[in-house]
Amino acid sequence: YFAYGSNLHLAQMAKRCPNSRFIGRAILRHYRWMINERGFANVVRAQGYWVEGLVFELDGDDERRLDRNEGVSKQCYLKKYEKLEVNPGPKVLFRRPVPWIVEKGGPAKLLNEARRNGSLVREHHARLREEVLVYASPDYVQSGRPKEEYVKRINSGVTDARILGMSEDYIQQFIRNEIP
Repeated sequence: YFAYGSNLHLAQMAKRCPNSRFIGRAILRHYRWMINERGFANVVRAQGYWVEGLVFELDGDDERRLDRNEGVSKQCYLKKYEKLEVNPGPKVLFRRPVPWIVEKGGPAKLLNEARRNGSLVREHHARLREEVLVYASPDYVQSGRPKEEYVKRINSGVTDARILGMSEDYIQQFIRNEIP
């Protein structure tokens, strides 16, 4: 599953999908990140653009929970499967349960501890993955203002995503244009 909105926040992801595992960061090419008229993040096809986010492994129960949270039955979001460039996370976090990462103090604490004790290993290289789940809203593609409560959740997600390798250029160029 490719998270690009409020599910970038690991604490939220742990609550919504308690069996999820962190895989790494990823890039979805030829899409653009936006806040739509409903006030939520969306991705729309746009040649020459890209969306950065995080990838999680989900089991069937978590996918059903996420379908409910994303409003799939109400067609707020539809499920798509897209090719992504996936950069697996550092060994200390790769395939770890997201609730475990949160319980241990979050990604910053775990990465800092790994740096201090010399165990921060990034042995994985980017690779193209097919069939990664992406929630998109083809019916809501007009620009809008973010819902007030959503701004805090997105900003919490951006904090985690930055720690996990989301580029500062991407954050400033795309997210900060929509989220204060």
